[in-house]
Amino acid sequence: MTEPVPPYTPQPYPYRPSTAAPSARNLALVALIVAAVPVLLQGVWPGIQIQLYRAIYDPAAIGLVNAVFSLFMSAVSVAALVMGIIAARRDAGARLLGGIAIGIAGSTLVGIGLSLASSTIGGRFF
Repeated sequence: MTEPVPPYTPQPYPYRPSTAAPSARNLALVALIVAAVPVLLQGVWPGIQIQLYRAIYDPAAIGLVNAVFSLFMSAVSVAALVMGIIAARRDAGARLLGGIAIGIAGSTLVGIGLSLASSTIGGRFF
């Protein structure tokens, strides 16, 4: 006689793409690294600026390079700030790293804003 056929049970698919968001700790680490980029670039920028003054002494060109550099640093700082806030809200264990990233990115943005304000006010009145 023949054996009865067991009911069909679907086999699990061997690979399922992950739909989980990155962990808060990883996001906080990335935010911290991204927040450190403008801080490190601010240390290198005076040397680059001196070389610009030596190579081309055109105030308009140097002002344009300064503006592009400030916009880049602002964009990177905003990205770090957003990632730090998301990481701090997502998990209690990542609040310290997220908070550090928020502080570094926030202070960089405040510094860029004050620099912009002082150069604009100084250019208008002095």
